[in-house]
Amino acid sequence: MLLQVEGLSLVSDQGIIVDHISFSINKGEIVALTGKSGSGKTSIGLAILGLLPRDIRWDKGMIHWNTQGSELIYPLDKVQWTSLRGKHIFYIQQDVFGIFDPVLRMGNQMMMIVSEIGKKHKGDIEAALRLKMVEVGISDIDRVWNSFPHQLSGGQLQRCQICLSVVVEPELIIADEPTSAIDKINQLEILDLLAHVRDQYQMAILCITHEESVVNYLADRFISLDSIVEQSSVNNATKIPNEGQHEIPILKVENLGYKHKFGGLFEKEGAQISNIDLTLEAGQCLGIIGESGSGKSTLAQLLVGLMIPSSGHVRIHDREIDFINRKDIWFLRSKIQLVMQDGRGSLHPNKTIRWLLQEVIDRQQTLDKTLKLDLVQILKEVDLPAQVLDRKASNLSGGECLRICIARALLMKPDILICDESTTSLDSPTRDGIVRLLLSLMEHQKLGLILIAHDDSIIRQAAQDIIVLEGGKVVEKGNVITILTNPQHMATRKILRANATLSAKRNL
Repeated sequence: MLLQVEGLSLVSDQGIIVDHISFSINKGEIVALTGKSGSGKTSIGLAILGLLPRDIRWDKGMIHWNTQGSELIYPLDKVQWTSLRGKHIFYIQQDVFGIFDPVLRMGNQMMMIVSEIGKKHKGDIEAALRLKMVEVGISDIDRVWNSFPHQLSGGQLQRCQICLSVVVEPELIIADEPTSAIDKINQLEILDLLAHVRDQYQMAILCITHEESVVNYLADRFISLDSIVEQSSVNNATKIPNEGQHEIPILKVENLGYKHKFGGLFEKEGAQISNIDLTLEAGQCLGIIGESGSGKSTLAQLLVGLMIPSSGHVRIHDREIDFINRKDIWFLRSKIQLVMQDGRGSLHPNKTIRWLLQEVIDRQQTLDKTLKLDLVQILKEVDLPAQVLDRKASNLSGGECLRICIARALLMKPDILICDESTTSLDSPTRDGIVRLLLSLMEHQKLGLILIAHDDSIIRQAAQDIIVLEGGKVVEKGNVITILTNPQHMATRKILRANATLSAKRNL
């Protein structure tokens, strides 16, 4: 037995996080730790790593770690933790876009990580990393090696994490929601890659996930933290009919394109998206799907003025936006709000929810002195209790953090809400609740909603129309039911096939 958890209980000032959990992991075994958002899955993984945040405390229970003929009993002292982490237990984190240093190129920081763990001689590190990058499916090694993290897709960053684990060769990998930030096609490839790592190197894997399909596809066995099995569906949530829409669309995009520069001294240009056309009416939901790297997030950032398009036109209520005019950008951002994928990462970790909401209110009241907003009422609109006002984001679940992000966006009184993969890291009941909330906002506030996802099931549940992106171009668009039941383009078929395949058990 490699790892044994006995009666583990974790607590915080707000109450019990984990209550008397016991399980074991054997060498070369894949065990899934599953449960809904806020059930304590990640906290258990952090307890094993000795990385619990300050507001979560070890209450009782023991963890036995057996390696190389010796046994360690948790909690450990600082020296023992340091010798264990990285070398013997490797952590693949959920937030692939936040774990790497944004100002260092990937090759340099991957070499630094392996060097600090100390399992390779410095002269061998680059050669070992490049060799394993091929093994984990990174095709354009030189480009990835010389890129900054923001220049890579979620799937590429996840492969870099797995590459590091293969080079280090630990006995146990803790993979926290390893597929939540990537599309279904890349999900299948990452899950197959984790299975390959287990089979090839006999590493044990603790896979923390809320997705039943991941459990069925990858794990040898699973531990559920849900005391009551909950089943929830958004099938009962009625789609909002396209009634009472404006004759002039609230958003009209024509021939939108963006070219990015890459390389070092001699920079080159490459088209990241091109010839994008779309319209959005009040009270309408437009779904956008595509693989990682297809241009979905780039399009979202262009629409809120975080990037300047190289071609095309964007009109809000028939007003064309000049992206180098500051007043136009302020107008654009007052009309379109973006809810990012990482709800917790979007919130200041050391500020209370009251402060985070009041910050937006204060700004709005400088523009409109007569504006009166009630914090409790705002929370009620996103189905949160008033008690969260004095808590910090680190004390909230992923679903609660996302609702706070939606509340902050709504305080700007926008006409359009863009949700960029906002539900991908949530469990099914929480995800369904967020979809119902968005549908309700569309109905009662006549919001236009752009829902970006790599999971077609979310789009199917909420959207009336759909756009499919591949390589930065629209390859298929139209009515959501028509496109998803009778796809014409190979990219759409590939996404739908991957979604269906993921629910099948991996053939060992």
